[in-house]
Amino acid sequence: MSAIVVFSEGDPWFTNSHNWSVILRRAMDSVRPADRQSFDWFLNETGLDFPSVEPADRSSLARLMLAVVEELESERAAQAGRGAGVSGPLYGDLGQKLLNEVGVGMNE
Repeated sequence: MSAIVVFSEGDPWFTNSHNWSVILRRAMDSVRPADRQSFDWFLNETGLDFPSVEPADRSSLARLMLAVVEELESERAAQAGRGAGVSGPLYGDLGQKLLNEVGVGMNE
């Protein structure tokens, strides 16, 4: 199975369900338990749909997701430094697409 992130503008981003579950778990860990259910409509095991997020909230959600991705990439780079032999970012252009979403959300 795979997951998809649909952005307000631009092409979607795809990944496998394992990689997405890591991102999703980290993102939801930073959300108060009482608020987690309100995210189910647009952020779940199948992906993230920014067009379903209230326009005023898109930028902050994109920042949250970007922080998670940057943290995961940093951890991965540290492991590569210890001889893991990793080449290139695991999450591809997700970081850049999230940065673009931050900008879109700020303009609305």
